[in-house]
Amino acid sequence: MSFCSKVKEELINISDIKPCCALAEMYGLLLFGKKFSKSEIYINTENEAVAEKYRNVARRLSVSEVGVKKFSSGKYRVTVDKAEGRLKILNAFGLSGTERSRRINWANINNDCCFSAFLRAVFLSCGTITDPEKGYHLEFSVPYSLKNDLKRILEEVELEAKEIKRGNSYIIYFKGSEDIVTFLTLTGANDSVLEYLGVKVFKDVRNNVNRKTNFENANFDRTLNASLRQTEAIKALKESGKFQKLSPELKILAEIRLENPDLSLGQIGLMLDPPLSRSGVNHRLQKIIELSQ
Repeated sequence: MSFCSKVKEELINISDIKPCCALAEMYGLLLFGKKFSKSEIYINTENEAVAEKYRNVARRLSVSEVGVKKFSSGKYRVTVDKAEGRLKILNAFGLSGTERSRRINWANINNDCCFSAFLRAVFLSCGTITDPEKGYHLEFSVPYSLKNDLKRILEEVELEAKEIKRGNSYIIYFKGSEDIVTFLTLTGANDSVLEYLGVKVFKDVRNNVNRKTNFENANFDRTLNASLRQTEAIKALKESGKFQKLSPELKILAEIRLENPDLSLGQIGLMLDPPLSRSGVNHRLQKIIELSQ
């Protein structure tokens, strides 16, 4: 089961909802389906549990039979077929069916507690969330007439979403993990929040380890390359007979470097008598390289 399916299953199983929140939840589920008008009320979904919930809500409000069709692709379409049934649904939310466009009727979101129920249903109807292992992304696919209303609802709960156009739909989305966690917490997906945060913490630790490993590997490569240049310079001085002309301090340092090509400059400095700082060792070795050239 995908992470998105787990989230929706958890949201569907939330019970003990206040009457005002139950109205807001039913409204959000139906309003953000594929069609919601006097002529058509239906939803397309890949989630069987969402299809069943939509069917139960639509049948309860329309007091009529609701059709469910499963396509070969695995998608479900749940349709309110009878005109009188569709009109009863619209009337239940204070609509007459003569409205020009699909907009949110705020009268169906009576109290502050209703925002959570409404947004929970909107996500069930038209929302998706990416598995946190792959990335941080939560989105809603909505028609033009509803995009600004949805953004306003999200702003009411202090969530600022972005939007893009994709085909004939508008995508309202979050990319930040903090916003996604806030949304999941608000809608009551507490188990999903724990799983989400667990994956996020693991990824953060893994990324930090990778960064540290890459940094250490880069340092090792730089140390190795520097050591090779230094030992080649010392060998060149010996082959040319110029090594004996070096000062005693440079000779001692050169011999230590030849015998210990894998040591860092700081480690070499501790082997000298008296000990020398890393920058001091580097300065002397640079002088040896210059002399060899």
